[in-house]
Amino acid sequence: MERKLKLGFVGTHVRMELIQNIVPKRFPELQIEIFENDRYDYHKEMAQALLELKNRISGVIFGGELQFKQYQQLFEPDIPCAFIEKDSVSLLNSLVSLSWQGADITRVSIDNYSPATVKKVFEDAGIPDNRVHILKKRYPKRPEDNYFETLHQGHRKLFLDGAVAGCIATDIQVYERLAADGIPAAYSRPTTDNIIRTVTRMKQECMEQAQMETGNLAVLALRITPKEEIFYQAQREYLESHEKLKAAEELYHFAKDARATVIQQSDESFIVLMNRKDLMIYSNSLESLPFLHLIQDNSACHVSLGIGFGYTPGEARSNAGLALKKAGLRKESCTYIVHNINSVTGPVNFVRPQKKKVKEEQQQLRELVQRTGISAVKLQRLVLVIEQTKKTLFTAAELAEHLHISLRSANRLLASLEENGLACLSGQTVTGSAGRPGNIYRISVERI
Repeated sequence: MERKLKLGFVGTHVRMELIQNIVPKRFPELQIEIFENDRYDYHKEMAQALLELKNRISGVIFGGELQFKQYQQLFEPDIPCAFIEKDSVSLLNSLVSLSWQGADITRVSIDNYSPATVKKVFEDAGIPDNRVHILKKRYPKRPEDNYFETLHQGHRKLFLDGAVAGCIATDIQVYERLAADGIPAAYSRPTTDNIIRTVTRMKQECMEQAQMETGNLAVLALRITPKEEIFYQAQREYLESHEKLKAAEELYHFAKDARATVIQQSDESFIVLMNRKDLMIYSNSLESLPFLHLIQDNSACHVSLGIGFGYTPGEARSNAGLALKKAGLRKESCTYIVHNINSVTGPVNFVRPQKKKVKEEQQQLRELVQRTGISAVKLQRLVLVIEQTKKTLFTAAELAEHLHISLRSANRLLASLEENGLACLSGQTVTGSAGRPGNIYRISVERI
């Protein structure tokens, strides 16, 4: 049964409030655990609490670099560890805030940003001449080091001396002290996009590590190419982009139902990470890949696909890249499979011209998807499970196990099938325990 990936988040109350407002909405497939602490110095009580947190999570993200530096060694190399980095957009937002307060943004003090980032922001804004003061990064090494007061006094002195007209602080406590002094100040908070990028990378790393531990990783490398007829039509660029989006939509539908992670490298290149066993179930042991047919049917695109297997993410990715390189040499859609450096299968043409009967079946499937709201991938996986197990009677628990979905999702699926005449209640499981017996459903696969 599918279990949600659980990530831990460690940081100040302000940054953890941002996490709680953003991550659950953008990543409903994740479980999160928040550890809120405003201290930046290393202390044993916090270290012990983080060690206990480590036992409950698959990866951890710190709200800032300073706490990451203090406690990174507690987590790595056992589980992935990262922090929300400062980016140029956060700095730009802070400059806008200071400008709104009436401060001259060419005369500001900034803490904990690299000179290269500051220079880039001002050059991109067309303000090469400025008198910006960058306070150097300071990592407290002893409990008695007053980190906040040092930064606060550094900003304050520059303002009182007339060297700057405003201050940008990367820590909420420093910002609040400057504001209390009546000094124009802005708090450089992480942007929503930056948080999403960090969580996405951590999710990918956790999945890769989990797959590496099982030695059962499959990587799919895809390149989507619009068909030649588009090149001779008006508004070619728009049409190309539109068709690529439709193809990508089918890929994301597949990934959602196949428990896979999609990494979009460009508008035409994608990497898909998944469990090898799931790929074998979905493809009926590499007999067919239904999502390729869906891309062909619903978009004017060819798909070059490389499938790579390996015991480490690096090995599987390398093999997938080699397979994609071979597939890309052909004009039409095709697939190569690299099991290892000495075992290459291909070209495999999973997308074949459809006979009339097959086209009719595809049309029926599309109509069924529209009527039931169940994705085509999930319906096709259900058909494969029935064909492989040679049975049509399932409880929700059995269906959840075979389809690698939660029990709640399995119950919803059965309810939808029953509502649309594709399943009916056939009986109940007999149990000697005091628990509730489970309903047994007969699924009418011949009608799918």
